Amino acid sequence: MISGMYMGEVVRQVLVDLIEEGLIFTKDNIEKLLEKGGFLTKYVSEVESDQVGDFTKCCEVLKEIGIDNPSEEDCSALRYVCECVSRRAGFMVSAGITALLKKMDYKDVVVAVDGSVFRFHPHFPNIVRSRIAQLMGTDYQFDLMLSTDGSGRGAALVAAVLHGECAI
Repeated sequence: MISGMYMGEVVRQVLVDLIEEGLIFTKDNIEKLLEKGGFLTKYVSEVESDQVGDFTKCCEVLKEIGIDNPSEEDCSALRYVCECVSRRAGFMVSAGITALLKKMDYKDVVVAVDGSVFRFHPHFPNIVRSRIAQLMGTDYQFDLMLSTDGSGRGAALVAAVLHGECAI
């Protein structure tokens, strides 16, 4: 539940729980939020792209899903939920990358990363970098590089390498 396919839905599920508890959007039209897929992952990136205390993009996102006059408290709560889900996703990605790096035991490595969340989320690359650095320790150096060629070329490269190993 860390990819662009799921993060918006995770946020939506949390928002639905908050709505049912009467904690958020108490006077607003929430029909779209109650529908599966009603909060897209791109909205998470947009909400978090606002400066702290500014809710311009947040209000635009909410207007797009039918909530026209959110309170500042609602916007702040939405931003907090988005930040929590983003951090969770970043931490999970970091744990996987760190496990692989420690298993390979390379002291200096560049990791190619692809995906819409890494590419478009305003804070996700920094979340991942800082968490990997915490988990790896000072003995390891790494860098994350955005790869925009898609997964097809990566899969072809892996297949070619494996085919070469099998022929040996």
